[in-house]
Amino acid sequence: MNNTLHNGLQVLEFLADTAEAVSVKEVAAYFQLPNSHICRLLKSLAEAGYVEQLPGSRKYRVSLKILNLANARLKKEYLLGIARPYMRQLAEKVDGAVFVTRIYCGYSLIIGTEYPALFPEIHETVVGALHSPTSSACGKVCAAYAPEEIRSALLAEIAWAAPGDFQDRPADFEKELAVIRQQGWARRYIPGAVNAVGVPLFEKNGVLNGALGVMLPPQRDLTQDLWQTVIESALSCGKLISYAQGCPVEAYPGKYCTIKEEK
Repeated sequence: MNNTLHNGLQVLEFLADTAEAVSVKEVAAYFQLPNSHICRLLKSLAEAGYVEQLPGSRKYRVSLKILNLANARLKKEYLLGIARPYMRQLAEKVDGAVFVTRIYCGYSLIIGTEYPALFPEIHETVVGALHSPTSSACGKVCAAYAPEEIRSALLAEIAWAAPGDFQDRPADFEKELAVIRQQGWARRYIPGAVNAVGVPLFEKNGVLNGALGVMLPPQRDLTQDLWQTVIESALSCGKLISYAQGCPVEAYPGKYCTIKEEK
């Protein structure tokens, strides 16, 4: 890739992630590049409409045009079109946030969400959120079913020494991925914080193209019966969406087994 183009895209990603106006000097310091180079990149991005300079200021921020770019891509996302009706039904049935993700380099990226009436939006389920493979249900599903070469590259990228669900335990993570492939679903539960289930979505020929996730409010009283209902409902929904994409019903790996009630 052209070096200037690469730097420009990195600057755009930085501005989108920062979500605040920053100066040329701040961007240059972050990337350790000359101010003049960053200034030219920002002006080019501003001319294209993807970056804007605040009136009366020398600071820049990502513009809303980037949303138009994302929307243009999502309008042609056939998985989302197929999944939407099933997602609505599932959201009302379990009274939780339901989202569909696409697999992206082994990661799980949310492309659509559905919420039941009067349900508060959850930060982790907004469109565009990228799930960690080690600390999210859909992230683990996408990692589990990714082709072996992608999964190996993904495991090599993970900073195992950093705090997280599998800190310094890569072998345990790989064992969990094997269990997910066997049972067809993943769960992440942290009392008072995260209550989520993820199942795989397949297209024809059994190729994984994403995951379906359900997230319940942290304050919900999570009985074993509720967990069973959520997992069974998610599996049924995942099977229907996969079948609608051409995946034979008998090829869908999801199965339900009794789980231990969390203490």
